[in-house]
Amino acid sequence: MQRSLISFIFIFFLLYACRANQPSSLPNIVFIVVDDLGYSDVGYMKQKSKIHTPNIDLLVKEGMVFTDAYASAPVCSPTRASLTTGKYPATLKLTCHIPGMGMEKYLNKLNKGKKLKEAYFLDHLPTEEVTFAEVLKEHGYVTGYIGKWHLGGEGSIYTKDGIVNSAYHPDKQGFDVNIGGCAYGQPKKYFDPYQNGTIQDRKEGEYLTDRLGDEAVNFIERNKQKTFFLNLATYTVHTPLAAPKENVDKYNGNKYFAMIEKLDQNVGKVMAKLKELDLLKNTMVVFYSDNGGLWGNPPLKGKKGTLYEGGIRVPMVVNYYGKIEPGSSCHVPVTSVDFFPTFIELAGFSVSNYPQVEGQSLLPLFYQKGHFPDRAIYWHFPHHRKEGLSMGAAIREGDWKLIKEFETEELFLFNLPQDLGEKINLSAKYPAKSRELLRKLEKWQQKVNAEMPEVNETFNTNDAIELCGEINVPLK
Repeated sequence: MQRSLISFIFIFFLLYACRANQPSSLPNIVFIVVDDLGYSDVGYMKQKSKIHTPNIDLLVKEGMVFTDAYASAPVCSPTRASLTTGKYPATLKLTCHIPGMGMEKYLNKLNKGKKLKEAYFLDHLPTEEVTFAEVLKEHGYVTGYIGKWHLGGEGSIYTKDGIVNSAYHPDKQGFDVNIGGCAYGQPKKYFDPYQNGTIQDRKEGEYLTDRLGDEAVNFIERNKQKTFFLNLATYTVHTPLAAPKENVDKYNGNKYFAMIEKLDQNVGKVMAKLKELDLLKNTMVVFYSDNGGLWGNPPLKGKKGTLYEGGIRVPMVVNYYGKIEPGSSCHVPVTSVDFFPTFIELAGFSVSNYPQVEGQSLLPLFYQKGHFPDRAIYWHFPHHRKEGLSMGAAIREGDWKLIKEFETEELFLFNLPQDLGEKINLSAKYPAKSRELLRKLEKWQQKVNAEMPEVNETFNTNDAIELCGEINVPLK
């Protein structure tokens, strides 16, 4: 009897071990989130002739490009919080980038001479928020975060290593592995030694983008027999602009173009590893940027920090061999809140278990079948920027986009298919459409209890005259 029991236990563990060494039937997910990469800062857009991104272009050739993909904010932290939780930044109370200089210094600087003060916002992602990593980990995924987090507290530039409060790091939000994720919104250095407490220095002079690419490849290699979710969040192409000399020389001193080349090389490195391990057929790869670019986004108007298209429309490509039609494109507007339900549904779990999620699963668009609902998407950005129209809120529904500027209460209405560059404000020509969209926008703001800017008591007449001269509107 005892011998039979021992034999049974031995066979059971043998079968379990064999099963454990077999690749899972659940899909792997690789989510590449680039920092500050503009809509036209990729080769396939053919807007900047000196930009060459053959590996990213190959993703387009073998997958689906989204022409109307948006970030949920024109700056980084809100978008990153939004895509991780499936909630809009206004709902999370995290609508602005978390200031490296510290909250008090930031607000004093940005509010000076302004009619309205910036609205309240959090300086971290609360740990009680449910992230897609926590859900996937709960269902058997190995989860890895490699790169920029920027959701872990304010005042990072005054730290020696980017750690303000480690309780808010990725490993406390469902990620088994965290390499690089701390409070930094930009790297203190792009070359080793990195002065980042979540990256162990390895070789002096090593380039950060290459290092994060190596870590991504190592994560895939270590977990090739498991089901994994990898979030590769490059610090590239955020300032300070820096790249290896040979790359900079190749572009006649243009560090930005050199950084994009290094980004592309490391995207290629990740894809090559997936191919080498025969994982491509069971891995969805998503390439995305967290907000508009800083260095011009033709044919769009504006750049990072604005509610014009150049601040919020971003490159996005999805690759899933055998599931997504190669060389296809989608023109349906999508945004950051859609990633949480997409990844959860892709893994075979019910999004209905997470009623807090405000996005829609994109799988019907990926597979070009099933129903994807008509809807509006929203932005709430009660913060000042010098780059153009900011301090406001926006809605896009169908072809139409409305922006409301908070200080002047001016409305801007655009028909995007007809005027992608947002050159003609149609609010006076189509007042009924403006009122309709404004009602929807304000109803949504009320629903999510959006934080609103307040009157700046230090604002005076001289400031008002200067302000009106800057934005070319009459003083009200």
